[in-house]
Amino acid sequence: MRRNSARLRQLANYLRGVHSERHGLSLRRKTRPNGQELIYLSFNTRPDGGGDQKWLKLEATYQDTDVAISRAVDQALVDFESDAKRNAGGPVGSSLGVYQRQALLRVESSGNSQKHAARRVKWLKECVQWLSSNKGRATSREDLLRWIQSWPEEARSRRDAISAACLLFNIATDGKALNPGKENGYQQPAAGQGTPVDPEEVQRVIMSLWVRAEAETTELAHAAAWLTSWVALTGARGAMVMASELLWDEPGRVDVAVGRYVRCRDSKRGRNRPANLCPSWRELLEAVGIERLQKPPKRLRVAASPYDAKPTQEQQRITEQELNAVHGWIWRELSDDKELKVDRELIGLRTLRHNAARRLLEVKQLDLLQIAGLLSTSEEMLRSTYADHHRFRSHEIIREVFG
Repeated sequence: MRRNSARLRQLANYLRGVHSERHGLSLRRKTRPNGQELIYLSFNTRPDGGGDQKWLKLEATYQDTDVAISRAVDQALVDFESDAKRNAGGPVGSSLGVYQRQALLRVESSGNSQKHAARRVKWLKECVQWLSSNKGRATSREDLLRWIQSWPEEARSRRDAISAACLLFNIATDGKALNPGKENGYQQPAAGQGTPVDPEEVQRVIMSLWVRAEAETTELAHAAAWLTSWVALTGARGAMVMASELLWDEPGRVDVAVGRYVRCRDSKRGRNRPANLCPSWRELLEAVGIERLQKPPKRLRVAASPYDAKPTQEQQRITEQELNAVHGWIWRELSDDKELKVDRELIGLRTLRHNAARRLLEVKQLDLLQIAGLLSTSEEMLRSTYADHHRFRSHEIIREVFG
C-alpha cells in the first residue's frame, strides 16, 4: 500500500522546484512484507493532468537521508528520459522516433473524440515501444504482423494493435496500406454477450445507490445513482447521458416518461451525431421517481458535453474525467473487501446497456432498425452481439408461428 508522510511531502515540494517539467511530482512510501520501506516517484506528463501518470521506483529507501533520496530522484529521472528516448526510437534522427512523431500529429488532427484520440496515442506508443524492444522496423510488414499477433484475436486490444500498426506502416512507407489480412484480423467474440440478469436485482442495487446518495453529503454518490439510473432506463452509453439536455435545461424542465425522447448526442469515436435517450423500464422509473431523474447533481452539469453541437476536445476530456470519477466511487463503495462485488457487476454501465438491448429485443413490434436507433448502434452490431437471442433463431420463430 502506497502512502505519504510529512517528510516526503516536504521533500516533494522542494523537488517540484528543481524538476518543474515533471508535473505534479510526488513521493510515496511502500512497505514490503519483509518490512523494507521503498520509495516511489510519481509525476504526470502534462500540466493539466490529462497525460500519463508515471511511477518510478527509487534506488533509495525511507531510512536514507533526504540528500540520498534527492539523488535517487535525479538518477531515476535521468534513467527515465534515457528509456523514453530509446523506446520512442532514439533521438530525433532515428526512424522510429520520426515516424511516431508524424503519427501523433496525424492523430491530433484527425478529429477523433478526446477519449478515442487518447486511446490511439496510447496504442501507437505501445507499438513503437514493442518494435524498439524487439528490434523491429516500422517499414517491415512481418514485424508489424508479429506485433498484431501478440494480442488475443477476440480482444479489443487486437483491434487497437491493428489500428496502430496500420497507421505507423502507412506513414513509414509513404502511404502504403498494411493489409494484415483476415487471418490476423480481429475476430468477433462468440454470441451471448450481455447475459441477461435479474431486473429485480438490478433495481435493488440501483435503489441502494439512492439510499447512499441521500445518506451521504458527497455529491459524487448522487452522481453515481443518477447516472446509473439513466443508463439502466435507456441503455444509452454513459457519455450520451452526459451529453443530454437534462444537464443543460433547468432542473425539472425536461419531461421524463416511458417512451418519451430526451435529446442527447453520440460522439463515440468522433461520430458526432444527434441521438435520443428513451426510458423503456417502467418499474425502475416509478421506483426512482420522475423528480429525481429530472434533477441531475450540479457536478454532472458542470462536466456535461453539449447535446446540440459538436463537443470540443476539452469538453470531452472533462466529461470523461467525471465518468471515471463516478466509476471509481462505485468500485470503492461496492468493493470486493465489502463483499459487494456481485452488486457492482450488476450495475456496470456496459452490463446495463446489454440488459436494455435484450429488453428491447423482446418487443416484437420493434424492428432491428428501430432498436438500433434507440441504442445508437447498428443492426449488424445487434445481430453479432446478441446472435443467441431467440429473435435471431429462425427455427424458434417458425415454431412459434406455425407450431
